[in-house]
Amino acid sequence: MLRLLFRSFAFLLSLSLFSCGIPLESSPRGLSAELPDTLIEGAITTTAPPAVLETVEIFLAQDSGDGVMVLQTMERQIEPDGSVNTILAQVLVGPTSKEQEQGFISPLAEGSILVGTVLDGDVLQVQLNSLDGFPIDDSYSNQLAFAMLVCTATELIAGIEVQQVLVLVKQDGLLTSVNAPISDGEPPAEGAPVRCENYVSFLPPDLIEGVTNDLPVDPVD
Repeated sequence: MLRLLFRSFAFLLSLSLFSCGIPLESSPRGLSAELPDTLIEGAITTTAPPAVLETVEIFLAQDSGDGVMVLQTMERQIEPDGSVNTILAQVLVGPTSKEQEQGFISPLAEGSILVGTVLDGDVLQVQLNSLDGFPIDDSYSNQLAFAMLVCTATELIAGIEVQQVLVLVKQDGLLTSVNAPISDGEPPAEGAPVRCENYVSFLPPDLIEGVTNDLPVDPVD
C-alpha cells in the first residue's frame, strides 16, 4: 500500500514539473555560476591595510601676546619610516589652517625639501635641497626658522641623542654646510653646528632651564 502511494506521488510530481517547463534529466550534471571576485578562494583584492600612524611633536611658533614669537610644541600624525626625516619634514610644512587660526605661524615658505639626515656622534646633519624656503640673511625670521628646526631635532625626537644640528645644502651631489644665524650665545665658527640654546630667546620659560642645563661643562684646569 505504501509503495503504491509513493509511486503515485512521484508520478504526480513529475507531471507538475513537466507542466512548469522544467526539463527532467536522467543523470545529474555539474552546475557552474559566475561568482564575485571576493568570494573566490585566493582572490586578490585592492583594499590596502590601514597605515600605522605614530604621534610625534614638532616646534611651531606662536605670538606670546606682546609681539614676541615663542616656540610651542604641536602634535603630528606621521607614517614612521625608521628615520627622523618624516618628523623634521613636518617642520618645513608649517602649521595647518586650523593652527594658523590659533595664532601659530612659520617663517618657512615652500621651496626647501629635506633630502636626508645623518647622525654623527651627537651631531645631526640635516640635508636640504636648498634654502629657498628660509628667510634670507640673519634676520629675526631666519633665526626663528632655524630655531624651529634645530630645537625640534634636539629636544623632541625620542630614541636618539642629538645635542647639535648641522644644516647642509645638497646641490649637484655636493654638500655645503650652512652658517646658521643664531639669536643667543657666541656666534659659531663658519659652517659649525648649532644648539637649541643658541635660540633661547624663542623658548618658553618652562623649556629654558632644561635646555641650558644640557650645556657641556668645560673641564676645570
